[in-house]
Amino acid sequence: MANSSPSSSSSTSDASRLPAFLRQTKADIKAKFVDLEWQQRHRLLQGAQSPTSPNDTPSPWSRLPGDVVSTRNRYVNVEPFAQNRIHLQVVDGANDYINASPIQLGRRRYIATQGPKEVNVNHFYRMVAGEAKTTHPTVVVMLTQTHESGREKCFQYYPLSNAESPLTIPPDPGFHDDFHGEVRLQSVRDDPTTRSQLRTLQLRTSKAGSDPHEMEIQHLLFSGWPDFLVPEGDDRAALIELVRLSAELNHEREPAEMESTASTSNEQPDESSITARIIHCSAGVGRSGTFIALDYLLSLLHSGQLDHVPPDRDPIAETVDLLRKQRMMMVQGESQFLFLYDVMREQMLARVQKWEHGGERERIGVAL
Repeated sequence: MANSSPSSSSSTSDASRLPAFLRQTKADIKAKFVDLEWQQRHRLLQGAQSPTSPNDTPSPWSRLPGDVVSTRNRYVNVEPFAQNRIHLQVVDGANDYINASPIQLGRRRYIATQGPKEVNVNHFYRMVAGEAKTTHPTVVVMLTQTHESGREKCFQYYPLSNAESPLTIPPDPGFHDDFHGEVRLQSVRDDPTTRSQLRTLQLRTSKAGSDPHEMEIQHLLFSGWPDFLVPEGDDRAALIELVRLSAELNHEREPAEMESTASTSNEQPDESSITARIIHCSAGVGRSGTFIALDYLLSLLHSGQLDHVPPDRDPIAETVDLLRKQRMMMVQGESQFLFLYDVMREQMLARVQKWEHGGERERIGVAL
């Protein structure tokens, strides 16, 4: 019988130091994804059922009806829940719908939204301006190309170059407030560390009865993530750096104390003045949900909150479940769900090895 190589033995030894949720087999993880899919189907079925009487409380999973809503959606089967959606700031009587959901994980806040259609550009920037809470730049993370496999995945809602700057935001007559503006490109650079294009945009908007408003947008375009798939090789490392950069630009701070990913909607939203990061791909659920889950889980990892996870808990599955309670289909595919475990396993192993080399093995709350 052949002897194991030193590197193989070392890898096996390192893996034994991981918490239980990162030592699951692929079959175990796939079974959890199946459970999450069944839970989602049950919610969507509940949401599709009409109340039996006028006094019935609407399901938290119901969606908004109507032709206006359907024309603003990019995909017919991806919508926000009616009780957890972004409301556009519009005049009385106008439809305030946009396919976007506020997301809260612990103290971290996001907006998950679809890639704008051409008819939605006004709506998108109305949301950006309306949701901004500070003078700090608003961070927008774009995880799709405008076209993939010959199909439009997202309208080009920002200027690519100085030659296309400024991009005009036309008014939408359906809102009756003459909200319009322009997006001017301040700078653009390719960042090899994140394999992204980083743009600084200046948004200027105005509407009837109000003074013009100006704000800065940090726009991060990541091109290494095919639809329904996951980043591989150098693209995976670049994505992790992009997660960190987006948090840094957004002035996020790691939570000071342990926060349970099993928290429910009873948890009060954070009232900080930090503007939520806007995350979108094409539908705003698969790649967007995976990015948001990864950002939150990495924040827990690097603040030590995953060092003492009990064997009966799985923060990854809990996080995905919490996401799906706020927006349907988040972390849409099985490969994206498995991707979260792969990345977190790699990052935790790196943390284990770091502390071992530093002589502080007791920091990891698993058997060493």
